[in-house]
Amino acid sequence: MKFSRFLIILVLLIFAGTALLQAETRSLWATAWDINTPQKIVKVVKTAAEYDFDAIFAEIRYRGDALYKPNRYDRTFPNPEPISYFVTIDGFDPLAFLLQAAQNFNIKVYAWMTTFVVTPIYTHKLPKDHVYFTHPEWICRTNNDEPMISHNGGEGAYLDPGIPEVQRYTQDVILDVVANYGIDGIILDYVRYPGGEYTYNSLALEHFIEDVSENNYTNNYTEWKQKVISDFIRETGAKIKFLKPDVDFAVTAKPDNHDAKYRFYQNWEEWLQFKELDHVHLMMYTKSDASFKDMLEKNLSKVNSLKIAISLRAWDEQKRYRSEDIQSKIRIAKAAGFDNISLFHFGGLVANGYQLADTLTVK
Repeated sequence: MKFSRFLIILVLLIFAGTALLQAETRSLWATAWDINTPQKIVKVVKTAAEYDFDAIFAEIRYRGDALYKPNRYDRTFPNPEPISYFVTIDGFDPLAFLLQAAQNFNIKVYAWMTTFVVTPIYTHKLPKDHVYFTHPEWICRTNNDEPMISHNGGEGAYLDPGIPEVQRYTQDVILDVVANYGIDGIILDYVRYPGGEYTYNSLALEHFIEDVSENNYTNNYTEWKQKVISDFIRETGAKIKFLKPDVDFAVTAKPDNHDAKYRFYQNWEEWLQFKELDHVHLMMYTKSDASFKDMLEKNLSKVNSLKIAISLRAWDEQKRYRSEDIQSKIRIAKAAGFDNISLFHFGGLVANGYQLADTLTVK
């Protein structure tokens, strides 16, 4: 039996009786390198159809790039982003191909898009018309005015969310996808600052000063940065819903309340109140059951919202993290009252060859 069949059996068993979304949708995350050729897309879709998945979460914006055709038909929202280097077939449109293939099996497609992080760890693969090169003034900077370099922190370089032009640019990219493709949902990843040390871009600071003086906003830079992220999410959601009311809107967030709010400026408890937002996926990727229990108790014991989805780790470079470990965390989450659980990610499931015996089925 092949790894792909092993991983699907794993996912089907662990999600017995659980729901990834409010409508009890069983979803499959597919990274950019899982959907960059027709053959890979056919494999993902056929696998999803064979094992009764309802939706595919497809990473169509990896790092300020496109696994689709920007401004495909409707050019209302300017989108200059280049085709991703993952797409090596000239003229190939992964998102369009995926939508067509998935439609044949009545499978929903959600566009999973990274937000403010716009480069991979190294930038040598990026074309010269990439936003990292065309707008260096938008890159996050330190208080010594040093720009964030792509390999710092292992995530890539970020655009500063506090710059109004960055927000408009990013929203245009998102709305271009909504306008030009018949997607069922949008999931925004990395909707945050990279950390407190990279929040001193002079253009953002100018906007902060202007906001304080003109709007009588409290002179608290930390609260302002939280407001920047929250306003971006609420406004983006409102624009998506105005354009296509039936498109679901979700975001990811760091799970620790304090760390999320004061290091990455993600006030996700506030986000849960936004009518424009359908789900918040908390990335609880710890390997330890004890740490997972502590995280639940510390951050979610007083939070009761159907909008919360818990994303569990499903990969391990050392291949020591077992399917039993995933299963244990699902039981812990369900016991705490959280049934909306997802696994990250498909590629990790394949690479680790996870298998499940019947005794590991969630009950």
